[in-house]
Amino acid sequence: MKISTSTRAIVLRNAFAPGRLLAACAALITLACGQQVPDDTRIAVDHYRLTGVEAADLAKPDAHRALVQLSHEPCNRDAMGALSYRLDEAGYRRESANSLTQFVKTCGRADGFLSAAAEDLMAVSDYGAAVTVANQLLANEPAEPDYYFARGRAYEGQGDHERALADYMQTIALIPERSTITSNLFLRAADMHAKAGRYCDAVSMIRMWMSADPERADNSQAKNIIASYSGKQSCPSTYASGKDSFARPSGNTIRVVAKINGVTGTFIVDTGATYVTLTDAFAHRARIDTAHAQKVRLQTANGPATGLLTQATSVSVGQVQAADVPVSVDTKSGATLGKSVDGLLGQSFLSRFETAFTPTHWSIGKSAG
Repeated sequence: MKISTSTRAIVLRNAFAPGRLLAACAALITLACGQQVPDDTRIAVDHYRLTGVEAADLAKPDAHRALVQLSHEPCNRDAMGALSYRLDEAGYRRESANSLTQFVKTCGRADGFLSAAAEDLMAVSDYGAAVTVANQLLANEPAEPDYYFARGRAYEGQGDHERALADYMQTIALIPERSTITSNLFLRAADMHAKAGRYCDAVSMIRMWMSADPERADNSQAKNIIASYSGKQSCPSTYASGKDSFARPSGNTIRVVAKINGVTGTFIVDTGATYVTLTDAFAHRARIDTAHAQKVRLQTANGPATGLLTQATSVSVGQVQAADVPVSVDTKSGATLGKSVDGLLGQSFLSRFETAFTPTHWSIGKSAG
């Protein structure tokens, strides 16, 4: 675009006036690029720093209408939602993310907008910024599994596999109905173990997914993945050994006598529990070290709970045993588990084996692979 002599003179004259230099440069760039912003949308375009978006994209009816509304009503959520959608549609994922986070900063909490911003940031591979947004989401709602999953994916994008795994496991622990979890979450968690060379743990993650729904027991894809991981590492006998079967009383609850660090207790077999869970009193008797434990959020039959995630040196049931098993210590009294119950025998132990349940018996044992 050619700037007329009169326009150039005005710009240059104003440029040397005190306090006018920055404004003059902006005006010159705008004129030179032909990116003229209509007066009815200028406030929103400036506030959300959208001058880098093509004028033709901002002029599209839905985008223009949203910008007009936001210029007059800066906290119009419907307008921001429409604008973000159109920016995404036109390929401006970063601009969409910046607009959404700026809207929340200006107008207050809107977790749906922050979730969308995190997705936009991951789409442009800005995983560090996505982690920051996910942290903000978790500060608002620390028991929402979707937010842990989003942060886990961002950590994975950064190559921080251990933090990604921790968030994936936290996600699983917060979803009460295990059968509703997609395979993607378990596959990601298994992959994080595999990237660290822990192929036996990767196999356990796949088994955990299969156990969530009996129909998955014959899943050929899962079996192929297990075979692939198993071929990369021969699990030591201390990881999982033995085989046993037990009578199953009538009813849904299965109680077993188990040993944790050699200390005997009564446990409920719970295939829906992510971890072996111990009451605080039993953990003390079994000398479970919680000095360096991490807090973990759990979803139980009685609602959300907080545990201390640590490790037991050994866990055994009958002739079956495993070493270095992750356990969660219930910081409350444990009375919610029932009288004389010391904890739950969950997937951090069960998934190391193949298990089968019938109305009268259940069995557990190390697989041939």
